[in-house]
Amino acid sequence: MRFPLDLDYIHASRYGAETRGASIDWRVAPPASVRGRAVLVLDDILDGGDTMAAIRERLLALGAASFACAVLVEKKLARPKPMRADFVGLSIEDRFVFGCGMDAKGYWRNLPEIRAMREP
Repeated sequence: MRFPLDLDYIHASRYGAETRGASIDWRVAPPASVRGRAVLVLDDILDGGDTMAAIRERLLALGAASFACAVLVEKKLARPKPMRADFVGLSIEDRFVFGCGMDAKGYWRNLPEIRAMREP
């Protein structure tokens, strides 16, 4: 990107070491420096959309001028999501996936490909 930008890090998770989401754990909250700024959040996956919706809500509450998100993977779900990604690399069926930064019970983030858990 050939324009001035600032990079920062936030960390919100609903999964932890589990394969089902729970309440949101804010490990690193968004900074107040987003006030008046256009914010683009990059994430590995948009699953049900609850975590990203909470991130959007928190950033806008802190005064971000605008919010957009880009994800490597977005799951296609039968139920409606509270939000959609603005930019999507790959759309997949509703399977638990790991690799390329996504973990399975805390492991396999380091895989250079995306794999799906076996169906029970």
